[in-house]
Amino acid sequence: MPTPSTAFADAAAKYGDIDPDDIEAVQAWFAEELPKLPVDTIEQVLHDLLERDGTAAEREIVPMYPKRVPLPSLGSSPPALPPLLAEQWRTLLGRLLRRLRRR
Repeated sequence: MPTPSTAFADAAAKYGDIDPDDIEAVQAWFAEELPKLPVDTIEQVLHDLLERDGTAAEREIVPMYPKRVPLPSLGSSPPALPPLLAEQWRTLLGRLLRRLRRR
C-alpha cells in the first residue's frame, strides 16, 4: 500500500506551516519550498513519510490536478499505430523467415 496523501499534507503542515486541506498549497510546498530546506529537515520529512508508508489514511483528500500546470490535450499526444491484424502478422513473419533463410 502506498504512502497516503494525508501523510504528505501533514508533513507540509508540520514543516511548512501549510494548511493540510489545501492540496494545491501542499503540492506547491513540496515542489518549490521543500528543496530549499536544509538537508537535515528534508531527511526528517522523508523519514516521516516512510513511517506512514503502507498505513491507511485517517481522512480522505480528494486528489486534484494543480491549476498552475496546463492540462494535457489529446492533440499533444503522439499518434498510436493501429494494431497488426492476424493476417498482417503472418505476412510479416513470413517475410522475416524468408530473409533469415537466405542468410
